[in-house]
Amino acid sequence: YTYGMDAFGKDEMEVLGTDAGPNDLRDFLASLAFYVLENDVELHDGETIGFAEDDKHAITRSLGVGLPEEQMTLKISWESGGYDPDGGTLDGDDEDTLEPSELAEALMEYLDCECTYFPSMKDDDPIMSAYSYARRDAAHEGFVPVLIRADDETLWECLIMNSDPDSDGGDDYAFDPDKVAEYRKKMLAALVQDGKAVLEELIGQRKEEAENDNMDWEKEMIGEITGGIKNDRFASYWDSDTDMTVPLILAKIPVKNPWEIFAWLPFGNWNDCPDTPDLMATAKYWFEQYGAVPAAMNHDELEFLLPAPVPKERAMELAVELYGFCPDVIDQGPEDATVGALADVLRQSTVWYFWWD
Repeated sequence: YTYGMDAFGKDEMEVLGTDAGPNDLRDFLASLAFYVLENDVELHDGETIGFAEDDKHAITRSLGVGLPEEQMTLKISWESGGYDPDGGTLDGDDEDTLEPSELAEALMEYLDCECTYFPSMKDDDPIMSAYSYARRDAAHEGFVPVLIRADDETLWECLIMNSDPDSDGGDDYAFDPDKVAEYRKKMLAALVQDGKAVLEELIGQRKEEAENDNMDWEKEMIGEITGGIKNDRFASYWDSDTDMTVPLILAKIPVKNPWEIFAWLPFGNWNDCPDTPDLMATAKYWFEQYGAVPAAMNHDELEFLLPAPVPKERAMELAVELYGFCPDVIDQGPEDATVGALADVLRQSTVWYFWWD
């Protein structure tokens, strides 16, 4: 059982009647506790939770058994109950995506690391459970976990264009693993640029664009720190048409530092989306300044996760940097979108969202 969850306003959890090894049981409960606290999740009687698409553990709330005082606890089943006894699929899953597509298989081969595939589903709890569990193990096992859209043809084209341009990456999803490995080695061996300098250059471009459009930088673009909303959940893996997640790959990218994932996943270098060296430099700077790590992506969306929102006194400075890095966070937003409104989001949020048109 857990002890101390009540200090965070959460129910204690128990696993009963299992012959699991102590280490396995400890890791299982520790990962659940980490997920609940990290994401401020409320677990309820009758729900399920799991670490993969076919991993569903039943939750029951009743009077505690193992704890030394009478209290209500959540009983988490050790055995997974993901499939119904009649052979049906997981509740809320899209049957068409239960098995990885040819593209998803090619992406996992390209990634060349440990991957977990998730089909489309109504509830992203299994995804966030697995991601949180991977984050907990990342530092001492030497990888960075990233959620990657598994049905994104354009993402595939971007990866091949940057890392293996001699391959067309066409219908057969062919690529040269040696050339991809050579590209990664080259990017990882290169000296990472000064991220602050990269951002200042990009901000300069935004100021020039505003001037060319006869817009007042301070009054029309910057504005006041107001009008923003809190953002603590990933948005890039949801399909707005179905209200379900898209097929996803949780990849344990075998790099030491978070900014190095862009050497492994070179999705940029088109339109306003920065290229690999700029992505690495900027991500390194933001990690060192704020603890931000790249966490979820497809070909035109990227999300960073932070341990805590940025202080209000730094929010405007950071919002200007984010606008320089990705102008569409303002330019393609509501008509009254300003850098100040973005700053108001940042001072409340642990997820940063980027989108390039």
